[in-house]
Amino acid sequence: MELAQLAVFVRAPTPGKVKTRLATRFGVAGAARLYQAFAEDTIALCSRVRAAGRVHLALWSDGFDDTVADWAKRLGTSARIQPEGDLGVRLAAAFDEGLRKYERVVIIGSDMPTLPIELIGAAFDSLERSLFMLGPAQDGGYYAIGASRRVRPSFEGVRWSTENALADTIQANAARQPAMLPPWYDIDEPEDIAVLRAHLSIDSAAAPATARCMAELSLPQR
Repeated sequence: MELAQLAVFVRAPTPGKVKTRLATRFGVAGAARLYQAFAEDTIALCSRVRAAGRVHLALWSDGFDDTVADWAKRLGTSARIQPEGDLGVRLAAAFDEGLRKYERVVIIGSDMPTLPIELIGAAFDSLERSLFMLGPAQDGGYYAIGASRRVRPSFEGVRWSTENALADTIQANAARQPAMLPPWYDIDEPEDIAVLRAHLSIDSAAAPATARCMAELSLPQR
């Protein structure tokens, strides 16, 4: 069995299908452009993780288009299509596939473009000591989840897209004490943009594609 896999969940950046709650701020097309920038920064992060050590990459998408194909190519993998069902079904499928081959599997999303590479390293390190890992987000969900030694987490009863998702996931796995990473923020709601904008004003290199897109979306329309 090989050592570690980092899997990233993405969506094809189709206007009206991604980051719809941000459309009130940026419009349908702008929200899709911003999501694509989030994903670009996430793909760059995954590439840096691969360059830093023996971590294999996987990309799971809700659909397939030229953009998704390019992301997969840049990660040196082929895109896997997420199965129908809620997030628990999709996470379970990714863990089932990953844990057949890898000792440790960490899954992240693509809506936290400023996620530091150090937290990815901490996620894999925590799985040397624990069977189960969570990286809590500010909205009651989580930005990362990991498992090791072929023990897949349960997602029974998790209320997805609510402030209860993290607590429900912990409850569903009550027999296992999760290793908890430091919290980080993801971008789902219009009010999250203020946090992102403040971060990028200090360090635009934390998410360069997102910083460029934010600047373009802020330009006055002629």
